Amino acid sequence: MNTILNRILKQIGDPEIVDKLLSLSKADLNSLLLELFKKQTDGITPADVLKTYQSNRFPIPSDADPAKFHALETQLLTAAQNMEIKTVLLSPSAPLGSCSAFGCVDQYNVVSALRGTETLSDPSNMLAIIIADKLKSRAESNINPVHYAATARVVRAQAFSGKGFFAHFGLYCMVSSGKDSGSYACEKDLLEKHLIFYKELFQEQYNAKLSIVLRKRGGYTDGDGFFDRMTEVIQTTLPHTPLSFDYDDVDNKYYQGVNFKIYMERDGEKIEFGDGGFVDWIYQMLGNKKERCLISGIGLDRFLLL
Repeated sequence: MNTILNRILKQIGDPEIVDKLLSLSKADLNSLLLELFKKQTDGITPADVLKTYQSNRFPIPSDADPAKFHALETQLLTAAQNMEIKTVLLSPSAPLGSCSAFGCVDQYNVVSALRGTETLSDPSNMLAIIIADKLKSRAESNINPVHYAATARVVRAQAFSGKGFFAHFGLYCMVSSGKDSGSYACEKDLLEKHLIFYKELFQEQYNAKLSIVLRKRGGYTDGDGFFDRMTEVIQTTLPHTPLSFDYDDVDNKYYQGVNFKIYMERDGEKIEFGDGGFVDWIYQMLGNKKERCLISGIGLDRFLLL
């Protein structure tokens, strides 16, 4: 992107124009960008719109069966409600920086928009923001853990290649929040909740053969002790589910302590369809080191293909 930007700045003749624009207030910058897009669309014809659709990967519809897709959403959300997990119908827009502000996502991989927003690219981040807002306003308390879930169709800006890959896809996400109470008791409760949900849904309803890979991550002072404790939680909650370990890439900053991958076996092949782990997002938003947060999710389009 720097090469492209340098070419543009050279063409404009003002290498400092980006910094000058950023010196404007957010409201003024938004007004300027709105005017630019308005003038750009003033010259667009219906034929131009069709050409853009034909050449732009973002608006292309998915191959997934919409009836089956929405039926799966209903099944997941109903199962969540039956487990006293609060469900949310998310907006297709999120606050600008809702993923990159937490430090592990490049904003270039998000479809940025105007009016202080971006296109929703991860429901987990949005659910964490909603929970943090409720905690800050005291509309919610997480002295006892709280659990939220949502389904959403998200858009990612990075280019995926190959048949069946689209710029947008469906996700089911769960986000749980609680307060540190010592001895990793909070983390234990949060992880159990997520594992029981997936166990009841996929093993008991679908009779699916699952396996889990537990990956070690940094972020905890007693990293080995925390990893061992979470291993015990998985083995106790899913005693008949094969569990293996991955100790590579410990310094990955996205997750804290552990990251788990859920696989389903089909025709002798292990297919990854779920992912989760602890994050420090609510702590970052509220500034309270006792905040604990667990996220997990599954890809709906991929699950429909199984």
